Amino acid sequence: MSTIEVEVAFRWENVLLSGSVHHPEVPPPYPAVLLMQGSGPSDRHADGYFLPIREAFLERGIATFAFDKPGCGRSTGEWRDYALEGRASQSIAAVEVLQNQPEIAADRVGVWGQSQGGWLAQMLASRLDGLAFAIANSGPSIGVVDQDLYGCEHSMRSEGHSETDIKQALRLLQDLHRAAAQGIAYEQVERELLHDARDRPWYGYADIDGAADWALGRSFVTEDYRPLDALRQIRCPFLAVYGGRDVLVPAWRSAEESGEALNDGGTPDATVVVFPQGDHRIRDRAGEFVPGYLKLLGQWTADRVVVP
Repeated sequence: MSTIEVEVAFRWENVLLSGSVHHPEVPPPYPAVLLMQGSGPSDRHADGYFLPIREAFLERGIATFAFDKPGCGRSTGEWRDYALEGRASQSIAAVEVLQNQPEIAADRVGVWGQSQGGWLAQMLASRLDGLAFAIANSGPSIGVVDQDLYGCEHSMRSEGHSETDIKQALRLLQDLHRAAAQGIAYEQVERELLHDARDRPWYGYADIDGAADWALGRSFVTEDYRPLDALRQIRCPFLAVYGGRDVLVPAWRSAEESGEALNDGGTPDATVVVFPQGDHRIRDRAGEFVPGYLKLLGQWTADRVVVP
């Protein structure tokens, strides 16, 4: 569909974050959603992943906003400098920027996040009193350390690695987690843990290719984010979506635990959905979004923020 795109840049700490607000072709003021990427470097389009998701919201009269991560696209800085707390702070600033746009209904702004962005959706929903809704897409109910181990084990098994290789990779990850918690410097980690493992077929799962990667990994471990604690604090309408074939996140366990935590917290409007044929990005084996997913995003959100 045809939409209006507005370039929006804002200052956060010492970086300039640049993104795009897309307006639907309906009279303002519009409800709106901030789209938050998963891990790794990513621009405002998430390498194209956001495009059909953006359309699902726009077709329901809901504006969208997404910004380039630091050091990506038109944003300054370096994305590796920020773990969950830094990303959450950036996203909170982005919500405020979105609420202050002249054609946006400030009281009808929410967030959607994928994977690591699903953790962010949990965090923002638990911290922002004025948030209209939040959607966590493959947002784990487990913390960073457990998710690292789960993702490594099940990804390797799905790719046909031997049980011996899987055990060795998991042992390295556990050693890295302990080293991160103890604050050990990269040079020692490289010498004692990484150097001898670099020629192993599973080394890529360690995802440490230099001092910057190690600093980021240390931040994630020491922040010790606990999803269930955040979920119990949520009061706004909340949608948690999982793919049953996800090898990075324990989807069925996360669905059950998220539902229980949301219920324990007393949020009056919580929905948990598992698409059995969906992967981590809620896509089928052919790489397409599973039937009903995009419709769910648009309809669930419109039911809560679109004025008839």
